[in-house]
Amino acid sequence: MTVSASADTPLAATRHVQCAVERAWCYLNRSVDGGAPSARLSLDVSFSRSFSGARARAVLRERLGADPGFDLADEAFTAMVALILLSPAAAEGKELALRLGRQMEAARWQHRYRFFLGSNGFPADTDCTGLAVGALYEHGLLSPADLETHVADLLHAAAPADSVPSQYGDDDALHARVFMVYWEDGLEPHALRRGRKHDAVACANALYTAQLSDLHTDSESAAAVISTSTRYLAEHLESGRYLNGTRYYPSPDAFLYALSRLCARFPSSAQVLAAPLRRALQEREEANSSPRTGGEPGPLALAFRTLAADNLGLTAGQDQRRTLIAQAQQSDGSWPASPYYRMGRFPVYFGSSYLTTVFALAALRTRQTLKAATPGSFSGWTAAPTG
Repeated sequence: MTVSASADTPLAATRHVQCAVERAWCYLNRSVDGGAPSARLSLDVSFSRSFSGARARAVLRERLGADPGFDLADEAFTAMVALILLSPAAAEGKELALRLGRQMEAARWQHRYRFFLGSNGFPADTDCTGLAVGALYEHGLLSPADLETHVADLLHAAAPADSVPSQYGDDDALHARVFMVYWEDGLEPHALRRGRKHDAVACANALYTAQLSDLHTDSESAAAVISTSTRYLAEHLESGRYLNGTRYYPSPDAFLYALSRLCARFPSSAQVLAAPLRRALQEREEANSSPRTGGEPGPLALAFRTLAADNLGLTAGQDQRRTLIAQAQQSDGSWPASPYYRMGRFPVYFGSSYLTTVFALAALRTRQTLKAATPGSFSGWTAAPTG
């Protein structure tokens, strides 16, 4: 294990982590009024300079000489990620979960969810839909019947069965029965065409939610999408291509975290993915100890790895990772912004202190893992029926 952290005693380190959790909760509750704040954007991975989504189109025109074709207005993606990371059984998070759920509703089109709030021409995608639907269901804000309706539509976003076969090593190839990023079926009014493409993290997030429903046990075509998408992810991992990031997620650790969620929730996924994922996590740690490949990861990458290791049941180095995360906390209870997501065509990165903080908080709280609440256990707002 290559992580290291200084602490006077194990008890002092534990208290440090507990204090960090309390300060993080205070920060998140101060930051949320009607929902999670939108991410900031930056043209560099260090996030040394950032700008708001409202200014993004003008910045791209000025700095890159390019127009994305839509306004990068307020987004709902941060709220989706936050709700995924918020434990359904955390009593202090129930009101926050309700507010996040209401915010996400403004990004819904029928059974699909968009990245941006409202309609700016940018279509719904399977990544946001997978995150939003899974989070709402696991927080009891979406009924089993509505889950099935959403998943049935999600399965329609798999690449056609008659897609031209190709080697998985070709990142630009279309893989039959593997979740695509966009439906590209022309059903969403005024939506811009984005093209048929895959992203391994988006595929993992769609696959997670698809398996929450029983549709794949009742339908051969649905089962084929589940099994083929799982094999696609396994090959992407074992090939080492994940080390370059994906089209929309620049960090290799974001991919490892997304796969670990599958392993923790679904035994069939763990059977295929868990062993190579453990090896990949170990290789990432060993790379940090090499002078040639760089130093310690930042707080967001540490949070990804801590969550991934916890999802896989790994304990070695976890206390040290949590101590390192706690030590990186800022005075206001947050952690610094880092790129989590990026645009596909342009080097524009999305991140915020809020996003890093929800990941860091989830990583620090994993030692206090709580059993998931039974779906439907929350009172208050629930997602509107979508049938």
